[in-house]
Amino acid sequence: MGFSSISEVGNHIVSILRKELVPDVVLHPGAIGMCSPEDHGDFAIGVYLYDISPNNDIVEHRMAAIDRRTQVYPSTFLTLRYMITAYSMGDLKFRTEEEHRILGRIIQALADFSVIGQTSSLYGQPMDTRIEMERIEPGEKLRLWNVPNKAYQLSLFYKAQPVEITSTKTRLIASRVRDVRVFIRDAVGNNVDLLSSGRTLVVLCTDTLTGRPVEGSRVRVTMEHAKGSLLKENAYRVFHGIEGEKTMIHCESRIYEPADIEVDLTKWDGSEVFEVGLKPGPLYPKTQEPPSFDEDFE
Repeated sequence: MGFSSISEVGNHIVSILRKELVPDVVLHPGAIGMCSPEDHGDFAIGVYLYDISPNNDIVEHRMAAIDRRTQVYPSTFLTLRYMITAYSMGDLKFRTEEEHRILGRIIQALADFSVIGQTSSLYGQPMDTRIEMERIEPGEKLRLWNVPNKAYQLSLFYKAQPVEITSTKTRLIASRVRDVRVFIRDAVGNNVDLLSSGRTLVVLCTDTLTGRPVEGSRVRVTMEHAKGSLLKENAYRVFHGIEGEKTMIHCESRIYEPADIEVDLTKWDGSEVFEVGLKPGPLYPKTQEPPSFDEDFE
């Protein structure tokens, strides 16, 4: 889902109500639509989006892989909150009863068709976007109504979540390391290929402020239980011969905060990149431009 996700969710709710309520309790589809309580016009049912907030259950910071060479920045996950109101145009004697029938049918329809879409599959198994009825205190309902010179009209309150807005920002990455080979020279100068034992882990340090890789000269990275390491181009570090199922990564830098991260090696097969985000420290350059990398680590 892209930037149109918010409007797509609202349109989907309207389409459910039009399909399920017409012509039983509402005569024609055009009488159901998105509107505010202050300006509902000829609508018999108004769906009003009154709040857009971050979804606290899903806060994604990881880059997602689009293909072998491209990663996309994290998606934003939202919770959308709606107020749904029935506006009967019938005779005053029967208006309240008619509105109650409409509200009851809305509750029934949205309970039967609560799944209104899916998030993308960037982060694994797609998640259902669901619409759920919310319990709102009477005082809060009056505050949300907020229509001058008009008494509160009985309404239903729903939330739809998670609603994903994918990022358009991407970055290219170097080809992931598939094989690690360590060479030494024999007595006559020929290369001898030594296959390292143990596990392999590829580490990439990134600047949490800019999202860019941190060059090798600006950070010292060590790993427990590793027999050796290779610094590849584009700031990738390849640690090989790692013994055991867990290890600890230590990152030290003059301009970044130190980082100590425990890694469960059973979850990494050596073909994936383990990304470590480094937070700026007190000596981080106070400019809008990313720090230069022309000085060696001290």
